[in-house]
Amino acid sequence: MSASGFSALWAVPEVRTALIVGSVVVIATALVGVLTVLRGQSFAGHSLTDLASVGGSAAFLLGVNQLWGFVVASIIAALGMHAIGIERLRGRDISTGIMLATGMGLTSLFLSLSTMRPSGASASVNVLFGSLFAISPGVVPVVIILSALCLLMLVIIWRPALFSTVAPQLAHARGVATGATNAAFMVVLALSVALSSISVGAVLSTALLIGPASCGLLLAKRVKNSMIIACASGLFCVWGGIVISYESYSWMHGHSWSVSFCIVALVTVCYLLSRLASWLRDQRSRRSLGRDRKHDHTAGGRSQKAAVANV
Repeated sequence: MSASGFSALWAVPEVRTALIVGSVVVIATALVGVLTVLRGQSFAGHSLTDLASVGGSAAFLLGVNQLWGFVVASIIAALGMHAIGIERLRGRDISTGIMLATGMGLTSLFLSLSTMRPSGASASVNVLFGSLFAISPGVVPVVIILSALCLLMLVIIWRPALFSTVAPQLAHARGVATGATNAAFMVVLALSVALSSISVGAVLSTALLIGPASCGLLLAKRVKNSMIIACASGLFCVWGGIVISYESYSWMHGHSWSVSFCIVALVTVCYLLSRLASWLRDQRSRRSLGRDRKHDHTAGGRSQKAAVANV
């Protein structure tokens, strides 16, 4: 896109708000997502999205901003999951399924009640699938503050959280407060889920949380590089999704593709390409290792024959 074309898009208030909110949110969620994937807690993030929808739908029903509903519900659910224990919760498939189904049932109830009001026709779409174009400009400062708070907490707990992930027994022996660290991380994860829910909806928020982070971890061997790639791929998906959705209005003759769909579709494409690139890299490494072994075997055979001849 040319500079003039981007300037024209930036002049549209809805697009400008979507770009600001999407950029801030995706940076926070991508960085939190890297630690989430490393800790093997993608399941927890997915569970929080289902339970966050309860708060979003309840907030819509009460006439409160959905963001606060997502934040409150996500934090309560995250602390509850921490109290139960992620490992214990993961092992209880029946209890977990019933709890998540109950949350979605409450969401369905609140959304159905919201549709009875004149302004509730778009409740389901806004809560479950979101729309960056529908975000009020007054929410932007709140999103920026919450994203900054999320990143600040992530910086504080990063070292002990990563240490307890890589070497949990050693971290416990060194006196790392794993319980407090895990609780703090669940709050950070809850904030990131709430932010992604307000961007692409509660149903699709897992893609924004896990997708860019997975791309970074597939393409880079160091955590720092993974974080950079995660942020870059996340920004590409958000910006690209916003532009495609906005421009599709002219392609579809008065209709447009959902911005949430466009973003998640780009996240899926980036993940598949990252998976392919990682597979090709592994294949090259295996072939290189095979050639080295063959060379060592040949050289060893020649040296053995030379030794026999000298004898």
